[in-house]
Parts: sequence; C-alpha cells; structure tokens
Amino acid sequence: MVTIVETERLCIRQITHEDAKNLAKVLADPVVMQYSTVGVHTEEQIYDYIANCKNQYDLNGYGHWAIYNSITDEFVGMCGLNKHKVAADDVIHINYRLATDQQDKGYAVESTFGVLDFAKKSLKLKAVYALIESANISSVKVVNRAGFQFIKPSVFRGFEIDIYRVTL
Repeated sequence: MVTIVETERLCIRQITHEDAKNLAKVLADPVVMQYSTVGVHTEEQIYDYIANCKNQYDLNGYGHWAIYNSITDEFVGMCGLNKHKVAADDVIHINYRLATDQQDKGYAVESTFGVLDFAKKSLKLKAVYALIESANISSVKVVNRAGFQFIKPSVFRGFEIDIYRVTL
C-alpha cells in the first residue's frame, strides 16, 4: 500500500482491491452519495472505480485515495483529486466522502488539508478547486474551513454547482 500523506489522525493511501468492502460503505450508501454526480455504485461499479483510481495514479500521479484512522486502522472514507473540464476550463478539484459513522469528527477538513499539502508539495499545484452543489451545506463548511473561496456558480454533468478555489 502506497501512503500519500499522513495527518495527525489519518493515513491517506492508494486504493486497492482489498478496499472494495470498505468503499461500499461510502459508494453504495445513498445518504453519502446524495450529492454525487455519478450516483450510488453497484458492486461492479465499485471494482470499476478501483480500476479507475489505479489508472489515475499512473496517468496523473493523483486520484482518489482511501482514508484510514492511523491509530485504529478503521476505514474513514476517501478523498482525492480529479481533473475535469468545467465551463470550458480544466480544473483540478478535490473530492471527499466519509462513511456515515465517521462524519462529524473533523476528518473531512483534516483529509482536505492533507491532500492540499500533497498537491502543493508533490504536485506543485498553484490552486485546487471544489465543485459543490449549494444544498450540500456540510461540504461548503469543509471547504470554507480549509480556506477555499467561492468563485462562481456553474454547471457540471448537468448539475448546478458552485465553484470554490484555494490558492496553494
């Protein structure tokens, strides 16, 4: 397992096939995936997701990563970076999804800071974006705590979203 970054309480590492059962706690949960542009995943889609993560690591040096509690080794969720075209601009944006039993513990903010540190130091990025539906208040709070600023509303995959940016 390749560790990307460690924070005070979290180990953020590359996703492997061994994570499939844990990923289902997030990707197959309709509550967690409420604001996802791709929706709830089937078991087959979870394995496709894992294959895509590995492909993104090889292609870009980043992707979605698994988050584990560094003390208990308990699965927390996942976070990472994606590159998409939004309103004619290519943006690298952060994603995070936590298992329902891991929410409200500060892990989303902590993992976001860890990923931003990796983006700055290892990828040499100057900025990272967040694409969030305005009704997703929890995610808006996370990016606000992490220093992101609202840029503008837009449309992504047919969903109305707000674009946020943090300068690294």
